[in-house]
Amino acid sequence: MSASSDRHGSDGASAEAARADAARAPARSRRPPRIAKRVRRRLAAYAIALAAVVLPRLYVAYMWLVRITSREDDRTLREQIFGALERHDRVVGVLWHEEVFSVAYNYRHYRPHTLASVSDFGRVITAMLQRCNFVVFRGGSGSKSRRRDVLGDMIAHMQTSPRVIYGLTVDGSQGPAYHLKPGAVLIARACRAPIVVVRTYYKRGIALHTWDRTQIPLPCNRRLTLAAGPYWIRPDADDVEVERFRRHIENEMLEVTARVARELLGDPGPYRGFPPGWTPRWTPEQLGTAYGPHDLRPDDPPPWASRKL
Repeated sequence: MSASSDRHGSDGASAEAARADAARAPARSRRPPRIAKRVRRRLAAYAIALAAVVLPRLYVAYMWLVRITSREDDRTLREQIFGALERHDRVVGVLWHEEVFSVAYNYRHYRPHTLASVSDFGRVITAMLQRCNFVVFRGGSGSKSRRRDVLGDMIAHMQTSPRVIYGLTVDGSQGPAYHLKPGAVLIARACRAPIVVVRTYYKRGIALHTWDRTQIPLPCNRRLTLAAGPYWIRPDADDVEVERFRRHIENEMLEVTARVARELLGDPGPYRGFPPGWTPRWTPEQLGTAYGPHDLRPDDPPPWASRKL
């Protein structure tokens, strides 16, 4: 009697275990073998390494073709950037992420410093920027595993190094578009550096279906670049003042974007991605609106401004 019970109990336990194994079997079968996962990772690493070698060369060749077949109008860019650099040894240039495709090639002669993500694609972008004479910091926003805050490193670098130009796409790397993040303002405050607002646009280009509508310029084109500045924020500005100044610079960037659209495309607006109801306030001859008493006056910097090292 007891032996039979033990046997039935053992059979029941075996059946229960078998059912549990059957339930788990599909889950196990869906898991890729570890060796396959390692192979995929290795192949992906090789692909990224190859892209970091090949794509920057193709990019430079393509942008060279665009340049030699296009008309360029840079107007005040060199005066604004190099003028601020000669006076103060440092300058923070701000632009929209929409220009991210052409920015490396267009600003290669300025030997600027910038920021790229630590993602695999960021590695390719870093190689492209370095080929165009950029000094690149790796960091910024992204997934938690890829996030690295380099603001302190960038401030320390500008404070201790000569002739530093930061070129920052201030609404990147994930948007929202046309919303200026505070990093550039915080760098300018800590380093007592001027900010210059820059906008480059091509009359003919392909707008990608990305959050920033990245523009890829086409050959046989016309390029227009406008720059406004300098703008200054006090080194003792509190958080409230930083936010006011940030909003002012953001609006200046919208203004210069609208100006380029009108001059290059004859576009009176409204402009895609701009705040609802936004309208330009610059007069036809105006290029910039001062926030403080020393703004837009290159020869009259504030007394606390950085001087050339």
